[in-house]
Amino acid sequence: MTPVKIRTQKALLACGILSAALYAATDVLGGMRYEGYSFTSQAISELMATGAPSEAFVDPLFIGYGVLALAFGIGVFREAAGRNRALRMTAALLIGYAVIGFSGPTLFEMRPRGTSGAGSDLPHIVLTAALVVMMLGAIGFGAFALGKRFRIYSLATLLTVMVFGALAAPYGARLAAGQPTPGFGIIERVNVYATLLWMAALAIALLRRSRYGGATRASATATPVQGYVAPGFEEVRAEFERNFASRGEIGAAVAAYWRGEKVVDLWGGRRTPTTSAPWREDTMVVVMSTTKGLAAMTLAVANARGWLDYDAPVARYWPEFAQQGKGAITVRQLLGHEAGLALLDEKLTVEKLRDHDYVARVLARQKPAWPAGTRHGYHAMTIGLYMQELIRRVDPSHRTLGRFFHEEIAEPLGLEFYIGLPREIPAERIAVLRLLSPGRGLMAIRYMPFATLMRMLVPGSLLRRSLMVVELDMNDRRSLEVEVPAGNGVGTARAIARAYSAFAEGGGAIGITAETFAEVTTPAEFARPKDEVLGLPSYYSLGFLRPGPDDSFGSRRAFGFLGAGGSFGFGDPEARLGYAYVMNNMDFYIQGDPREVALRNAVFAAIGRLADRPAAHASAGDPVAREGVAQPSAV
Repeated sequence: MTPVKIRTQKALLACGILSAALYAATDVLGGMRYEGYSFTSQAISELMATGAPSEAFVDPLFIGYGVLALAFGIGVFREAAGRNRALRMTAALLIGYAVIGFSGPTLFEMRPRGTSGAGSDLPHIVLTAALVVMMLGAIGFGAFALGKRFRIYSLATLLTVMVFGALAAPYGARLAAGQPTPGFGIIERVNVYATLLWMAALAIALLRRSRYGGATRASATATPVQGYVAPGFEEVRAEFERNFASRGEIGAAVAAYWRGEKVVDLWGGRRTPTTSAPWREDTMVVVMSTTKGLAAMTLAVANARGWLDYDAPVARYWPEFAQQGKGAITVRQLLGHEAGLALLDEKLTVEKLRDHDYVARVLARQKPAWPAGTRHGYHAMTIGLYMQELIRRVDPSHRTLGRFFHEEIAEPLGLEFYIGLPREIPAERIAVLRLLSPGRGLMAIRYMPFATLMRMLVPGSLLRRSLMVVELDMNDRRSLEVEVPAGNGVGTARAIARAYSAFAEGGGAIGITAETFAEVTTPAEFARPKDEVLGLPSYYSLGFLRPGPDDSFGSRRAFGFLGAGGSFGFGDPEARLGYAYVMNNMDFYIQGDPREVALRNAVFAAIGRLADRPAAHASAGDPVAREGVAQPSAV
């Protein structure tokens, strides 16, 4: 399928979401403009009744709904493409539903309550019955067109419509006689909105399937997976290939080090969403908040050298921080996202971010949103800026965090990962992201946690505001060259996995002491797991994300961080594992992205099988002491 045809098909399927939204908006807005109209007792169809004050406003919107519903039906029919009979029948019924529905606003209007005059409501009732039957048929066939979860949802929708349809039946005589019908409006709206929501859910499911189909399968075939897996880890390669075949991957890489040795190093797909440029061995990508875990390693190095005490007040190292009652906030509280400093009182542009002294003044004057230690909430962008200034203050050379990381961690371990991308690295090595967008967000409704979704939608929420404190475009080179340790690190999966592996092995390679290692890896206790910003349970300690009952990624001693869109890196001392996954097709999973989880589970499964055979996983001649691979074998 050509790119133009793909875009056209997705636009047709998106009409299912738009049509449902337009119908609901027309119902609400039309009723607001219809003097004397009651949502609880009158039918939606009465908005179109002859003489209604809002008729001129409502009729075009309902016609627009019909056009969108017809386009959606055509999109569903094209998606079936002769392969799925149940989906084809669903499409045919949706098209019939839309075509017949066009006649409603003009030919078969319903009389307003309390009026007499010529005509009867019978044609409108017959038309409505036909539309209901067609929609029920579409839902019924749709239940068998997709997977098990959609089948359960469709059958639940059918049950809802039938139950509330039975409740509406006694109102028939009152409707025909033009008598008051208290409560009928609520019953009708439950039925109508249930079917509208089903249409939107079908559109989302098909959009996701379309996105994970044709074009991505072709790209995976055109650009085979390459790299290395040690004996026993072949299932990781198989899951990585499945990501391209059926989970919507565009370009990605995954790496794992076990017991200090590299056992997985795979890459594949396309470096950009819109071209055929391949993802190569040395391709790097911005990993969003996965950067936070690597930034936290710099503070661990500072702690190991005695420069930074986690339990000391931040103001000991940064006196200006004490403004606005922050004098008692400890480094531990700040790094645990407990300081209430997720927001800034001004937006920081790229030019402002270049001036570290200016950023420090902005940070120091912020007022906490809650008393430190009483609750916690994700400091999406600010936490990295605070870590940056702490490193600048405690480092005897006053290096920036990005430079500190490069000199004290990246160089000793041979990593290619940067917080502040050097200008000499060519653009051809940097993957282009398929960024998140409101339109794509509509497709994520079915799996994004409701509490987080609501916070994303409400303009004044802490989450929305916390994401807007810096002005960055992650596909703009200028945004990658400044240092934003909370989210703009650029590198390879190999580098991230190697860094976590070195730390999980005790950290001796980067000067981590036994005391600091114990601080970072001791299982943490969380008295208040609910995150005030995300609305979900979350677990942070010393700058790292930690496993919890609601989000487990290894043993309780594991530590790491995941990034917006799906990237993830972590270390697990119990398993002696360093792991990382990076990609350029960003998705909306807050946790548990199926692409990453499949790879991680495959890695742990392999370790479980090989744990009693310590030498079985090693590959002869495989250079594992550093990040790079001399001659990785093609997979």
